[in-house]
Amino acid sequence: MNTVLLQHYRPGFTTTGLDLPQEQRGSIVNNNSLTDEKPFTLYSTGGMDMDGLVRAIRHHNLGVRWRAALALGDLGEPAVKPLIRALKEHDQDVRWLAALALGKIGREAIPQLIRAMYEEDYDVRWHASRILAEIGEPAIPQLVSLLSEGDSDVQWHSALTLSMIGKPAVDSLILALKDKHWWVRTRSAWALGEIKDTRAVEPLIQSVNDQDWYVRWSAADALGKIGDKRAAKCLGTALKESDSYVQVPALWALGKLGSSISVDSLIESLKNTDWYIRWGAADALGKIGDKRALEPLARLKDDEDDYVQRAVNDAIVKIKANKSDNAG
Repeated sequence: MNTVLLQHYRPGFTTTGLDLPQEQRGSIVNNNSLTDEKPFTLYSTGGMDMDGLVRAIRHHNLGVRWRAALALGDLGEPAVKPLIRALKEHDQDVRWLAALALGKIGREAIPQLIRAMYEEDYDVRWHASRILAEIGEPAIPQLVSLLSEGDSDVQWHSALTLSMIGKPAVDSLILALKDKHWWVRTRSAWALGEIKDTRAVEPLIQSVNDQDWYVRWSAADALGKIGDKRAAKCLGTALKESDSYVQVPALWALGKLGSSISVDSLIESLKNTDWYIRWGAADALGKIGDKRALEPLARLKDDEDDYVQRAVNDAIVKIKANKSDNAG
């Protein structure tokens, strides 16, 4: 193999390349044609194998490290396993450079990166997620399959990676909303909320009626993040849920939507015996800014719960400010 690495040449300094044995250094050639601004020294590492390049990403010279990482990226699939091992190093620079090389390799690195998602070391999983997100669409099928794994950490890292891939992952995530496992549907709804693509609105509206409360919660929260007003009527229905952990995300979502369609339902929620729901309703009404809520909110100024009181006072200030702006 004949790998070529470049390093800036500075007159008066002795350069030793990669600190390799003499027989591996090759010939040193001045090559001023490489740049119009600075002369370079060119090192031919003809005797340098892949292990040598892996060692070189630990070199004290940062320029040598970078060039070794790029050379490993050019090697493709044979370099994947050594680079995955390098992701486990304590040296953060080595981890980043190994990640750079794996990202350059791309599709061929996917199987080993998927395995790295099971590593106990959080940083290794994080780097694997980031690289898979960079690789993008080719990694989607395997990432979606990881959502069904029993390990919740693997599930969430997969969902995070799919959310980072973004719009190319939307169709696969929409299909996953129909998966038999509640946790797959939950993670998929969360990822769709992070991507904020309006193609997901109708499927998420259907998921608000899912048999599992956690899926309903995630779907309502995702709809709020996407912010499409088509969801307002559906979220108003979710306010009739008996579980506050479903109602409150629906309240937040309605507040984010800023739709006045469900103001009456939100006002009704102010009467709920659960402080969490009263707090969520007051917060949502403040964001919507409809003056119809002023009187019902005023009745809760002395609510027994401090959080509710603060939410009520904030909401009243916001609605009055909104009235003033409209008047002006």
